[in-house]
Amino acid sequence: MSLVPIQNLGQVGIIQDIPPYDLPPNAWSGGNNVRFLDNGVKKIAGYSEVMATIPFAPYYIQDYLDNGGNTYWIAYGQTDIAVWDGSTWTDVTRQATLKLNGPVAASAATITVDTGAALTALDASGTLTVGEDTADVATDKYEKLTYSARDTSTGVITLTGTTTSVHPDNAIVTPEGTTDTSDSDYAANLTGGRWMATNLNGIVVATNGVDTPQYWPLNSSGTPQASVPFKELRNWPNPDKCKIIRSFKTFLVGLNWTRSSIEETRLVKWSTEATFGVPPSTWDESDPTLDAGEYQLADTPGDIIDGMAYGDSFLIYKNDAIYIMNYVGLPYVFSFKLLSPTIGCLTKNALAEYDGGHFFIGNSDFYICNGQQVKPLLPDRLRRTVFDDLNGASDNYKKCFVSADYVRNEMLACYPSGSSDEVNKAVIWNWKNDVFSIRDLPDTSYIRSGIVPITTGTRWGAQATLDEASMTVSSPSTGGNLTVITTTSTPAFTTSGTLILQGDSDPYVGEQITYTGKTGTTFTGITRGANGTVAASHANSIPVNQTGDIWDTVSGAWGTGNYDDVAEYLVFADVTNTKLYRDSSGNKNGTDSMTAYIERTGIDLDDPSNLKFVSAVYPQIEVTGNNSVSVYIGHQMATEEAVTWEGPVSFNPNDQSKVSCRVSGKYFGIKVESTGDFDWKMHGLAFEVKPRGKRGSRMY
Repeated sequence: MSLVPIQNLGQVGIIQDIPPYDLPPNAWSGGNNVRFLDNGVKKIAGYSEVMATIPFAPYYIQDYLDNGGNTYWIAYGQTDIAVWDGSTWTDVTRQATLKLNGPVAASAATITVDTGAALTALDASGTLTVGEDTADVATDKYEKLTYSARDTSTGVITLTGTTTSVHPDNAIVTPEGTTDTSDSDYAANLTGGRWMATNLNGIVVATNGVDTPQYWPLNSSGTPQASVPFKELRNWPNPDKCKIIRSFKTFLVGLNWTRSSIEETRLVKWSTEATFGVPPSTWDESDPTLDAGEYQLADTPGDIIDGMAYGDSFLIYKNDAIYIMNYVGLPYVFSFKLLSPTIGCLTKNALAEYDGGHFFIGNSDFYICNGQQVKPLLPDRLRRTVFDDLNGASDNYKKCFVSADYVRNEMLACYPSGSSDEVNKAVIWNWKNDVFSIRDLPDTSYIRSGIVPITTGTRWGAQATLDEASMTVSSPSTGGNLTVITTTSTPAFTTSGTLILQGDSDPYVGEQITYTGKTGTTFTGITRGANGTVAASHANSIPVNQTGDIWDTVSGAWGTGNYDDVAEYLVFADVTNTKLYRDSSGNKNGTDSMTAYIERTGIDLDDPSNLKFVSAVYPQIEVTGNNSVSVYIGHQMATEEAVTWEGPVSFNPNDQSKVSCRVSGKYFGIKVESTGDFDWKMHGLAFEVKPRGKRGSRMY
């Protein structure tokens, strides 16, 4: 017998559009919840809840780092916006909006606003803001006015004092402080008009294509406040709407407009340049002395879908074309050049930048564009598989999006698979290694890479003590009579996860106990002896720690993990459960165990024409803890014949070196699968082969 090794298992990735027998030996014909790393194949890390449950279904999320080093997360729903300030979600939906019905002079004792629901919702007396304080526009201050009465039929508001500034017609009037807490819901079309947001000189600007674009005002220190609601974008050309807003240099660029109820889907319009902390002063394209302007991309028929900066250029994507927009200065401000007359972007938010250009989902492929050429990525790899699996019914394709994981050099192309109406699958492209893998997602509306304070997840030093007289071992698999565990406190412990109880005087080595709920200092839904540890007796007051990655179970080199209180992670927005999840946290998908597998069929073992007999397979696998993976061996006599699978056989690399079997055929396969809450990585494998004879098939 001879050994036929297969190495470099992470070099090619998953390829499903080519018959397996035509693939190189180290390619994979199937897999899920794995990624390719350091020339091997590795189970992908799970995700766990972070922050707190959002008060509404999140359809878009955004991180924001202010100039004081504070991190915020913003969640956009169908009708509301909320901000996470590190401890709680605060509703920052725009307040009911009033507008001046006519200009106001200085020293006016009354102001007149438009009548309607917003005026009716206004308190009978209180405080409001109106207009801009032109003397201090950089700090975004408004003149505060107190009033004693308002007439809902005429719109006249009687002031307790007089105005100090001149305010133009249609200036925005907003209730101030807590005197009026009413908000004005948004009207987002969640299929075709989903939210998107950008950051311009420190200001968050968002649009859903249906409402007037919104922005989050900064205070005099140049930072936002979680208590301050979003406002209609100042100096916006009402009643216009636009589906896409992106920042480019110091401009805001609006794409695909509606003006006076007329759709101008090929219109590009840009503001004048903005200074830090202040929205652009105008969008008026008629003044030749200003650098605001507009341009119609009318030489190709499709609608503008999205756009994004890359280097010194801005790339505009139609559904059937790509344009390059470059700054040239006055009088034209920007020039436009057609890059591709046939390739475009599938939907809004379906593109992301990386150091080689843009990655985007097209109508029938994934592409990269570097501003000079467009290159397809999926042919002869996963194109047929992905687009056959994408659920395009009821415009579900508009829910697709792309997110970049800059830590791992990966692009996630996310889509609703099969019959799912929500995004639940991601195809992962590693742009450094040019390999594809696949993973499951929760019902995800968007994924954002950003700074996540790990106050509710994995952190060293988060420790409590056991507050029980003793714990005995009884039916460890279920916890026996012990259904809960009580500690003195629960610092930084997640609502579900894994506890580590001290063993042999070491606070980080001992029994692991999983739990599914937490109330105060009590952990419920416990399972003893998790992750291959041994259930044991424990004395009162011993240390209790929580971590998804402990020293003894972490794979990888020093410097590759994050054990800081703050780090950058992918954050998933679960639209069904209204939760946010931090990726790369533990080995579960939320509270559910993950099934991960890698599979290859059609291996001819260097001899496609002759019958062969395989007596053993040697998987080179590392696992965390004392855990086992399931191994299947496949065989077939002809390429058109269905694969016959033998197994599974439980394989623990801690005390096993091979999987013994008795299978014969001309082509062979292998499948490695795990369903437990542990990590694994496979570096190579080898088949023990005898070139002739036919024997019965079995594994043992």
